[in-house]
Amino acid sequence: MISYLELIDKDIINIKNGENIGKFTDIEIDTKKGRVLALYVSEPTKIFKFLKNNPPKAIKWEEIVKVGLDVIVVNYDNDLIKTAKELVNE
Repeated sequence: MISYLELIDKDIINIKNGENIGKFTDIEIDTKKGRVLALYVSEPTKIFKFLKNNPPKAIKWEEIVKVGLDVIVVNYDNDLIKTAKELVNE
């Protein structure tokens, strides 16, 4: 088992291309079914981060390959990643 606090600030890496998608920031849980729906990810910090403020991204639980000590490995297509708002509205 892993706790929420252990997930905070872990880097999220795409196994398909090695890209650092960002850091884990939050989680979405379906309380009626008792399961995790998605992880929310903030983009990696940019030097001029004040110039660009993108909404958090949501990665579906099914796309998670492994939760490691330092990183969370996911398998997804860049074109399919959604903002948290898009995922909730599905």
